[in-house]
Amino acid sequence: MKVERLDYADFLSEAPDRQEAFGQHLYAALSQLGFAKITNHPIPKDIILELFSWGKAVLDLKESFDMGPKDDNLYPNIWSDESDLPGFRAFMENFYAQCDALHLQLLSVIARSMKLPDPDSYFAALCAQNSSELRLNHYPAVPRRDLDLDPTNGTGNMRISSHTDFGTITLLFQDSVGGLEVEDQTQPGQGQYLPVTADNCTDIIINVGDCLQRWTNDRLRSANHRVTLPRGLGDGDGEGLVDDRYSIAYFGKPSRDVSVGTLTTILRPNEDAKYCEEMTAWQYNQSRLLQTY
Repeated sequence: MKVERLDYADFLSEAPDRQEAFGQHLYAALSQLGFAKITNHPIPKDIILELFSWGKAVLDLKESFDMGPKDDNLYPNIWSDESDLPGFRAFMENFYAQCDALHLQLLSVIARSMKLPDPDSYFAALCAQNSSELRLNHYPAVPRRDLDLDPTNGTGNMRISSHTDFGTITLLFQDSVGGLEVEDQTQPGQGQYLPVTADNCTDIIINVGDCLQRWTNDRLRSANHRVTLPRGLGDGDGEGLVDDRYSIAYFGKPSRDVSVGTLTTILRPNEDAKYCEEMTAWQYNQSRLLQTY
């Protein structure tokens, strides 16, 4: 099993057979592993390279930066003075909007691949009041020995411990340092992880979040993933340093007031819903935060 790399140009083409094939490949990847990579997507290369440049400039001062939609009254964004980082706010708000558009488009592709009614709005309507989060991450350089894994069980110190994402779909941009791993879904719970390589910083890694898994009654997988010692560095000098790592994640989320129970229109005849409790996306997000922190 490996993370599939899919060409988004197939979906953007006007050829129905290419569009359908892309959707089926995406659905297969997200239902089997919960992760995929897409290339030739709508976010331009120069924008992504500029994003990493901004990330390094901002994260010299801190290890993360978070923002949400610009009209969020519950958690309004906090910006530095324009004179401190000229152009940063405008760039980030524009980039956030591009991620939001791609997030909704991917939800449409998934709905279409599942033969759901009104695919352009089936999932997207549940995200109409945007609460998604964009995060810039900086993992400082660390001694190799501090990230050594126990070869008997695959555990050890992590840059980020194993977890799932809470929302719908995450869009991840990462540099070439590596270290991201996803749990092998053919051996869940056995401590077996697969590397999610950083071949090209303009590729977008996409993964399913808990809410989308719940809506689809586990048809799509919200897989555990972590950031640890990059593969290939485990046999080196334990005194050496693992380089700084930079990544940017757009955590797509539902509207805060929608249910995260199984969507009954997805169910097949005689299929039981696995998630029946009354819980909103906001309540679910808060419960997961309490478990995590």
